[in-house]
Amino acid sequence: MAPKVIKQKKRPWTKEHEKTFTWLYNYMKSKYDNVDKENFIEMNKRELMSIIEKNPAWGDSSMESMFFMITRYLYNKNNNDRYVKIYQSKGKELKDKTTNEQGKNELDENEKINYRQYDYFKNILDNYEKPTTLREHYKYLLLSLLVLQPPVRTDFYSSASLLDTLDRNNHKDNYIYINRRGKVHAYYFINKDKASKYKLYSMDKSLSKIEIKNEVLANLLNDSFKEYPRKYLFELNKKGVADTTLNKWLQSVTGLPGINFSMMRSIYITWFYKHNHLFNSRDELARQMRHSQATASKNYLKIFDEEKLTPSEEAEKLKKENLKIEHEHQLLKGELLKVKMEEGDQLYNKRRGDILYRINKKNVQPKSSTLEKYNIAFDTETKLYS
Repeated sequence: MAPKVIKQKKRPWTKEHEKTFTWLYNYMKSKYDNVDKENFIEMNKRELMSIIEKNPAWGDSSMESMFFMITRYLYNKNNNDRYVKIYQSKGKELKDKTTNEQGKNELDENEKINYRQYDYFKNILDNYEKPTTLREHYKYLLLSLLVLQPPVRTDFYSSASLLDTLDRNNHKDNYIYINRRGKVHAYYFINKDKASKYKLYSMDKSLSKIEIKNEVLANLLNDSFKEYPRKYLFELNKKGVADTTLNKWLQSVTGLPGINFSMMRSIYITWFYKHNHLFNSRDELARQMRHSQATASKNYLKIFDEEKLTPSEEAEKLKKENLKIEHEHQLLKGELLKVKMEEGDQLYNKRRGDILYRINKKNVQPKSSTLEKYNIAFDTETKLYS
């Protein structure tokens, strides 16, 4: 009697699974020889968890996505593979950790090593020597896009192409549009990303258009496409550059081996919130970055403890603050005195005018003390007091 064949079950393999699969494959191919795309997960499932965990560029959220992708991949290959539960358990562990950590606004382990304040990256741009190669130019352009404009998700930068005319926008792909009539204006058209499926963005297509308000960045984009004519925002060998390559360029230009795009979004939001407290300003930023204000506050905003000072440093700090307050107080006193003098002059002139009117028009006899106080004298030519 032939053995009973157990039919294998399959679970949906989504675009997100495929994207994460390709991301992991590209990383493995860049690190190891003879990586076969068809079976690299199956062949390396014993070591793959350790390889992923040791990559400093991947935070908990990225690793969670990879572990769940590997779980789905192995399950669809063999429902009874014991590594299905191993990777599923690890993914769930990271998911629970991420859920618990969200809302605390604290740095994770990777961020503690690689997180920098916004000014660190702005300083790199301000002191960057003019790029002489295409790759160096791309690195400078990439950092500019992440610092001078609210950063969007990685897949926009790796997929966006130049839109010649607005009527060629197919509302499916991502574009950069540059209007060169008069003053240069540049825009993102984000038609395909994680937020595209959200109700807010699917119902209001106008939100896919994002203006680049920084003039320096708009001109940089314009000059970039003129100097290096191409189809894609970032292009090598006539093809768009992969997410992993962009991340390597980001790490290279910043000198931070574990920096990533999610961290750059967090850095920008934290900096912006520090200088912009109005709800409307923060809501506009959230729309530009294509998420909710709640998501920005919960998942990206970081709160730092104030640096602890010694008692003598604290006393010196208070002394400086007191001097500053005293200086501001003196300035205010000066302004107040100036106002009082101006008001006094106005009142003095008004009373003087009233006295002259009563003397010259009403024939009221003035006192000598009044004449002296208001500097009034009789003019023998006009026969009037003035």
